[in-house]
Amino acid sequence: MRNDRNIKEKRHDPYDVGRKYSEGTYCPQCQANYWGGRWVWPEKTHSKTTICLCPACRRKRDDFPAGEVYLSGTYLSRHRTEILNLIRNIIDEGRERTPLKRLITLKRDRDNLCIRLTDNHLARHIGDALYKAYKGELQLKYSDEEKFVRLYWHRDV
Repeated sequence: MRNDRNIKEKRHDPYDVGRKYSEGTYCPQCQANYWGGRWVWPEKTHSKTTICLCPACRRKRDDFPAGEVYLSGTYLSRHRTEILNLIRNIIDEGRERTPLKRLITLKRDRDNLCIRLTDNHLARHIGDALYKAYKGELQLKYSDEEKFVRLYWHRDV
């Protein structure tokens, strides 16, 4: 660990293989392809050279999120449908752009909501959108050792 506080060590991502996949790698679970150095949704059928689960499918299989968003408060109870629509739109937008930004689970009870995601940036995007649209209190907690973020959004009244 460095003594210099201004230089942060790179966070570890257990789902990053540390190397590039071979071109044409195919995920049999979500049908994403690895082309041009990244995972993409296929526009046309390519010959699949290698079969391998993409990082998002592996995270879903292992139930190991990269981001979690917790929502609470009386405002959530009264505006649940509106807030859920905003969250679903953000998740759908992220998923359209890249196969690696997906929902793992959405758990809800009467007063709370927990969203677990395959991408830490998607979690941050949801938190920022909630705060921008509805204000309230937003707290972010990043893991020092792994690529993981946990957000807490709360609003009463």
